[in-house]
Amino acid sequence: MDSVLVSRENARRFLVSRQGFHVEKGKDGTLETIKRLKCVQIDPVNVIHCNHHLVLHARVSDYEPSYLDTLLYEDRAVFEYWCNEKSIIPIEDFRYFKYRMRNFMEFHSPFYERFKAGREQLKDAISHVLASIEAKGPLSAQEFKQDKKVGSKTAQRVLNFLWDIGKVMIHHMEKNRRYYDLVERVLPPSTNIETPSRAEYESFMTKKYMRAYGLIDVRDWRFGWLDLKASQRRLIVEEMVEDGRIHPVEIEGLRHIYYVLEKDLGALTSSEDSLDEKVHFVAPLDNLIWNRRMVSDVFDFDYAWEIYKPPEKRLYGYYVLPIVQGSRFVGRIDPKLDRRSQTMVINSLLVEEGQFSEAFVYELAVALRRFLKFHNASRIKIVRTKPNELGAALLSRLNLVA
Repeated sequence: MDSVLVSRENARRFLVSRQGFHVEKGKDGTLETIKRLKCVQIDPVNVIHCNHHLVLHARVSDYEPSYLDTLLYEDRAVFEYWCNEKSIIPIEDFRYFKYRMRNFMEFHSPFYERFKAGREQLKDAISHVLASIEAKGPLSAQEFKQDKKVGSKTAQRVLNFLWDIGKVMIHHMEKNRRYYDLVERVLPPSTNIETPSRAEYESFMTKKYMRAYGLIDVRDWRFGWLDLKASQRRLIVEEMVEDGRIHPVEIEGLRHIYYVLEKDLGALTSSEDSLDEKVHFVAPLDNLIWNRRMVSDVFDFDYAWEIYKPPEKRLYGYYVLPIVQGSRFVGRIDPKLDRRSQTMVINSLLVEEGQFSEAFVYELAVALRRFLKFHNASRIKIVRTKPNELGAALLSRLNLVA
């Protein structure tokens, strides 16, 4: 099959528009967003709101964390499990993830890898924790603190493991404490729990991955969210091209061939759709930037999450969020919330050369005002901007933006 040549601008519009920035509203819109994205990556770091809340805030116009809590712990419309790392996933996908739960030894897991060396010695602890949950209902590791048979540290290891293999699910959370209950008592009664075959699981994960990423990159080590060698990834793509399920794409100015699902080819090649010029702050683990190499190729924008780098090696900051306007990455913002004083500290706000304009400052102020409201911040402190005059212009505009 011959490849289709598209402009880089078309590729950019395709990738940004399918993210659905600010297109949904309310709890129902939050669920629709998760379904469209296929999964949302979870991360506990709370310099500001955690990654998963930032992802949803960028797409749901009136998003509140309580929307997600309700979907997770009351409606049971979504659940947490391994996908693009630990993620929030629509409940209708649960059946397919049962394969991994049932065959956990075939997969890498941070929880299981840390646990398996002492698994034999912990058989009694596993039985005790399961029996306690069955008898008492949802429990957290803290409830085992005074338990002489287990203790809270061992209980947390056991609960992580039991969650990994599908024996328990998260029933609810109190602050940052997770309470676990038996899967059969948490799942909605209508949930399909038939375990698929390995072939069904791999086929499902590959399709889910392709829908989530938009442009398919055979170089991606996360391909299909499966542990595949490069040769295996190429074989899957070749077979899907032959079957007409995906189409090779050549992007103007790039050597590497990408692929797109056949059903998305029209959206990729269309020049009719345009994006508004609203500004969006993109979470560090946002779906749009999962494939950093593709972002660099298509958008000419290099991004690395520098949170784990020592301060002296950081180029941009500890918790930097890329800034998107239209189909372009136009800058970076490094925020930190001082919850005690309700102050949003902007350690740095750096925009690309030629981006500074009155129209841009207005859209940036609108996005920042919404960002402050989401974090219940009544004050803002801007430490550094590039260009230097951006700070004063933005503060002036913030007073005018309702």
